[in-house]
Amino acid sequence: MRRFPLRRSRWALPFLLPLSFGHPYAEVGGGEVRLRMGLLGRADVPVERIASIGTMMWPWWGGVGARIARGMVAFLGASGAVVVLGLTEPTPVRAPLSWRARSIGVGVEDVSGFITAVAAEREAAAGAGRPGVEEPPEAPGA
Repeated sequence: MRRFPLRRSRWALPFLLPLSFGHPYAEVGGGEVRLRMGLLGRADVPVERIASIGTMMWPWWGGVGARIARGMVAFLGASGAVVVLGLTEPTPVRAPLSWRARSIGVGVEDVSGFITAVAAEREAAAGAGRPGVEEPPEAPGA
């Protein structure tokens, strides 16, 4: 498992610390992406459910913590670049109550490293699920 800490700004710490003990993080490995943000939220997303990976800019006025938007849950501790995982189907998330999301935003410190790790995990899962390619049998008399 590879761990990516979530980016946090100083002004957000008073809001995050009471409900998000330790340092919030995202982990990639074992065929899933795991998000942990203390009591604020959590998600375990199988990589097979990730249809797309992109980025967006989260505005400062959007807030911090586990944020709920239309069809989306974002886990972040600062404004700025956020990785958006588009999902193939609504997936259960705690934010802090149970919720179903079609996309998940993740405000990690290393955006490009996180994207690379998720893409590699998706490829590994897709490769592990495919049976080996077999050669077609030769035609008789060939």
